[in-house]
Amino acid sequence: MPVDADASAPSPAFALTCLLCGWQCEPQFTLRCERCTGALDPRLDLDGAAPRESGRPELAYQDFLPVEPRFLPAAGISVRTPCRPAPELGALLGLPNLWVKDESRQPTGTTKDRLASVVLAVFRQFGIEEWVASSTGNSSTSLARAVEHDGSMRAHFFCGREFAGDHRAEPGERTPLTVVDGSYAEASRAAQRFAEENGLVWEGGFFNWARREGLKLTYLEAFDSMDVQPDVVVQAVSSGMGMLAARKGAEEYVATGRLTAVPRMLMVQQDTCAPMARAWREGREELTEDDVVKDPAGLARAILLGDARATYPYMRDVAAGTGGGIVEVGQEELVEARTLLHKVEGLEVCHSSAATVAALRNEAAAGRLTPDQVVLANLTGGDDPRTARRPD
Repeated sequence: MPVDADASAPSPAFALTCLLCGWQCEPQFTLRCERCTGALDPRLDLDGAAPRESGRPELAYQDFLPVEPRFLPAAGISVRTPCRPAPELGALLGLPNLWVKDESRQPTGTTKDRLASVVLAVFRQFGIEEWVASSTGNSSTSLARAVEHDGSMRAHFFCGREFAGDHRAEPGERTPLTVVDGSYAEASRAAQRFAEENGLVWEGGFFNWARREGLKLTYLEAFDSMDVQPDVVVQAVSSGMGMLAARKGAEEYVATGRLTAVPRMLMVQQDTCAPMARAWREGREELTEDDVVKDPAGLARAILLGDARATYPYMRDVAAGTGGGIVEVGQEELVEARTLLHKVEGLEVCHSSAATVAALRNEAAAGRLTPDQVVLANLTGGDDPRTARRPD
C-alpha cells in the first residue's frame, strides 16, 4: 500500500551516470559526460522506494525523483491524469487490450507540464535562478508558466519564427521570448550562444536529465493505474526524451518489483519529418547530415524536429533493447486517427497524439502487434484551445 507523502523527506541518494560509457559523478546540474559527452542519467538508491499517497504526482513518486520534496513546486504545475482501457477503439484497431493515457488533461494541455515541475525543482536544489531554453512550443509554454508561478526565477526562451504562435505563455519580464528567423535547431543554437555570452545556464533540452525524470512520472502513474502489465507502450517522438523516460520508469519498476519486465517501446514519427524512423528501418546506427530535414513541416507540430543526430543513438538503443521499433505514419493517417479518437473515445488530441493510434493500426494490420498483447498508448497532449477545431 502507498504511504503518505512527506514533503520534508530528503531526496534518495543518487549519482549521475553516462548512458554511453558508464562514467559517474556526484549530483550536480551538468548535461554531458566529461569523458564521452554522452547523456547523463540519475541512478537512484531505490531500496524501499514505493508510490505514496498524494494527489500531486511529484510527491506521489518522490521516492523515484532525484530532488528533495521541499524544492518541488506548489500544487497546480502538473496533475495526475487518467489512464483507462479503450476496448471499443482497441477492437477497431485489432488490439482489444488497449489502454490510453490522456495527458491532454495537464494544465497547459500537454505532458510537458510534468517536466517543468521537476526541472524547476532541480534548479532550486542547485541554486539556479536564471537560465535559457528553446522549444517548438509545448516545453517553453510549460516552463514559462512554471516560472511565473515560482516568483524567484527568470528564464529566457527562444523559438523559430514558425513556432512563435505555439509558445502559448504570454512573455513577461521574467519570461522574455526571442523569436529567431530559422528552425527549432537554429533557435536552439541562438539560445545556447545567448546563455554562453551572458554567463547563464543553458537548460539543455533532451540532455537535461531533470526533464526526463519529470516525464517518467507519466509512465509510473500509468503502470499503477493498470490492472495488467503492458506488453507494448507507444508514443510519438521528436527528440525522444519521453520514451527514454518511459524505459527508465519501467526499469525502476522492475527493480522494485512493481513490473516483471520492461515493455516493448514503439516510437512514432510523421512521414514529412521522420529521420529516426527511416534510419531505424535501414538498420543504421547513426544519422548524418543527409538525414537532416532542413525545413520540417507536417500536421504533428509538436514532433517537428528535423535534426535528430544527437538523440537518435539513444532512441535506437531503446528500440533495440526492448524489442520495439521506430515507425512513421502519413498525414492522412494522422487525420483519420485523430477523428477516430474523437468519435470513439471522445478524446480531442493533437495530431502528435493521434500518431500513436495511426501507428498501432498499421502495426496490428501487419501482424507485428497481436490481439493478445496489452498495449499502452500515451496521448501526450491536446490542441491549443484557442485554435483547435473538433475533428469531423
